[in-house]
Amino acid sequence: VRTRTPASRVCRRGLVEDAIWGVLPSCRELVIMDARAETTAKKTKSMKPMTWSTVHDEMLCREILVVNPFTGTKKGTVARGTRWEEVAENLNKIQQIYFKVDKRAVRDRYNLLSKELRNKLKREEKESGIETDMTEVEMALQELIEKEDAAETEQKVVENQKKVKDNQDRENAESVRKKAMERLGQTQKRKADEGENEGKKKKKRSSGSDTLNFLREKNEQVQEMQKQELELKRQQLEVESRKQENFMQMMLNQQQQQQRQMQDFQAMMSVQTKQQNDLMIALVSKLIEKK
Repeated sequence: VRTRTPASRVCRRGLVEDAIWGVLPSCRELVIMDARAETTAKKTKSMKPMTWSTVHDEMLCREILVVNPFTGTKKGTVARGTRWEEVAENLNKIQQIYFKVDKRAVRDRYNLLSKELRNKLKREEKESGIETDMTEVEMALQELIEKEDAAETEQKVVENQKKVKDNQDRENAESVRKKAMERLGQTQKRKADEGENEGKKKKKRSSGSDTLNFLREKNEQVQEMQKQELELKRQQLEVESRKQENFMQMMLNQQQQQQRQMQDFQAMMSVQTKQQNDLMIALVSKLIEKK
């Protein structure tokens, strides 16, 4: 038998449902709340400070070895700054360990670590050559210091060679100019002497032929000067061409050196990986034998 629900009970149930829906958030509100929570979490992570640890230093040294900001770049230049920025970007992409760095942070950290290692090596050298065991970070830093010093030495050699060559080119150009001016002066003096002798032989009134002779001599002098100027420009172009060829050869040598260093690093990493794999296999084998 179907019974009717009293109107008061229906009204009371409607009021309860309205109260519940008034308290509970809607689906749209839940989505907004989730998005706000996710944004807050991202902001909290981005604001989280980073503290350097041994693991951070190891990852930093490995990344610097791969990018190699020293070879082929000069200290304080845009090119080297770009290399440091690449190091920072690669570290920030690592998921296993938290990095929040920029190019200045990684450069300053490396400078601090390398300075500490240099001081340590100097102290050991003074203390009767006593050497202590080096950590993985210190070994990587020692290799980076050698690369940095080699790059600085190479840069100084290149700059000195460029200065010497520029001085030689300047001296050669000055010598050519002086010779050209001397030849021009000798030509003018010879023609002046010939004109005086001709005047002594022919003491006659000035006429139209004298004007033509003067114009002809003037034209010859102008042509001689133009010829010498062209010769000087040709020699200067040859000097510039040699400078450009030497510069291109230097860039090619630097590129080849970078490729060789990258190959050496890859070979070293391959050997280290193989050693680690062999060590893991040996360790697993021992564990299996114990079982």
